[in-house]
Amino acid sequence: EWNYQFGLRTESSNYDGTLLGKDSSFNVKFPFSIFPSAFITHHLNDKEDIQLNYARKINRPGFFQLLPFVDYTDPQNLNIGNPNLKPEFTNSFEFNYNYAYKKGANLLISAYYKQTNNLITNYIYRAENPDTTFNKSDSVYFTTYVNADYSRSFGLEFTNRITIAKIWDFTTNLNLFNSKIYGTDKQSYISSERWSWFLKVNNN
Repeated sequence: EWNYQFGLRTESSNYDGTLLGKDSSFNVKFPFSIFPSAFITHHLNDKEDIQLNYARKINRPGFFQLLPFVDYTDPQNLNIGNPNLKPEFTNSFEFNYNYAYKKGANLLISAYYKQTNNLITNYIYRAENPDTTFNKSDSVYFTTYVNADYSRSFGLEFTNRITIAKIWDFTTNLNLFNSKIYGTDKQSYISSERWSWFLKVNNN
């Protein structure tokens, strides 16, 4: 038996900001984008099924990440937003195998690949201190946000849930994955890659 589910949506957004007490404002517009999704499931038998998923997702920068005004909360480490930030777009692929090997217990194995374009990352640089009250030639570190070129990750995830009693279940999750980030021209196009893993055990 095969089951199919397909979706398509489009959306846009617009930010308007004004700094109260000052003659400063900004506007950020994100154009319309299309987000398709597809879910295909094949039931092998009463206990086993496989599923192939695809989805395109968006993560917009937050309002304070866009705010182009200096935050002086920490005078030695100033924060400033970047109104030129672009949203992140992620293409996600998953292949899942689900096995209900006995009543109240199942094993889920997932292989996945994700690629994110315009990944939003922190960027720290040193520049002249805009506050010249004490020292006109002083410099400080600014923390802002930039879009990296892209990132990608792939891995395997194992989730096993077993029911021990009517009021007691036990879930174990193991995730093994590789991730890599490609920097921007501001970061001299540096890249960082690593293998990681984590294990979670829930006793409910």
